[in-house]
Amino acid sequence: MKEVINNFIEFLFTDVKDKNETKELAVLLRLTCLIFSVYYFIVAISIAFIQHYYLSLALVFAIGLLVGAFILTYENKTFLGLVLLNLVIIVFSTLLAINVGFEMDFHIAIFLNILIIYFNKSEHMHLKRFYTVFICTYLMVLTQFCDYYINVDVPWGFSRIFIRSLNMVLMACCIGCIAYSFCTKFNQAEDKLRSINENLERIANLDPLTQLSNRHHMNEYLRNVIFEHNRSGKTFSIAIGDIDFFKKVNDTYGHEAGDYVLKSVAAEFQNHMKGIGHVARWGGEEFLFAFEGMDAQTAYTSLDALRQKLERKQLRFKEFDFSITMTYGLEEFNDRMGIEATINRADGKLYKGKQSGRNRVVF
Repeated sequence: MKEVINNFIEFLFTDVKDKNETKELAVLLRLTCLIFSVYYFIVAISIAFIQHYYLSLALVFAIGLLVGAFILTYENKTFLGLVLLNLVIIVFSTLLAINVGFEMDFHIAIFLNILIIYFNKSEHMHLKRFYTVFICTYLMVLTQFCDYYINVDVPWGFSRIFIRSLNMVLMACCIGCIAYSFCTKFNQAEDKLRSINENLERIANLDPLTQLSNRHHMNEYLRNVIFEHNRSGKTFSIAIGDIDFFKKVNDTYGHEAGDYVLKSVAAEFQNHMKGIGHVARWGGEEFLFAFEGMDAQTAYTSLDALRQKLERKQLRFKEFDFSITMTYGLEEFNDRMGIEATINRADGKLYKGKQSGRNRVVF
């Protein structure tokens, strides 16, 4: 039994094949058709007991039309199913209101058409507004007509309570389905927008080759570090590292090898800087490091360990085996100088390291 129910639910939520239609509208129409079919079946039996036999037969015909609207949603004709459902609700709610009694609340179901029509993907919003005005006008006319056409023979007592309660249950079920469809559609749109924003943020903040922070994101990061420094006095150090003879790598092994080297050292940097700071690709083969909570001496110890690790690392690209070294300039942040001057001083020390033999940390 559980498997049958699961198969039916899966069938009910089958996606549409036409890209111009939406699954949410198709599922909403299917659920609404099922609810109204059950509702009309119960109403047909109920009013048969009060001798509205022809109206009961009409409701059986309405169920057949609802089945047709249900099938249309699987035939890439969801809009046609929507039109048919709207017509069924208007026509048969009107017949019930006139023949069974306006005060039995059969006419309230017509309001559902307004909610359902707005789920249509069509961009013709002015037609939807016109349809809303039409429904409201139609119900006002129906109210006046029913005041003159009195054909109420529903006995007082259980029958009236049952029919009116049934109409309330109908509205609750249909509004619940519409709310569910809206919530599903809204959540999907929110998830899609969130995913797009995350991708855009990632693209804006990350270097596409190394997946490290780019210069823009690093500057934002440094602003936060400086704020924390001004608030608590927490020190930090800045270092700039540059791959030694990187042009020779490109010239000897090709630019693909150069990209491979950049990605390889970036992975090492990310692992090394976890929990102690942040690293970014500053430009070309240059990388900027921020060591949080470290003075220059402590940062030097950490950075020199990284330098030695890279020096020992063997790289293999295609049939080529080689290794690389890096030179670093290190400077402890001084709020009197500011961040730009600190970076410039670190860059100057990097230049000195290059002039004095490379593969070293200068601080």
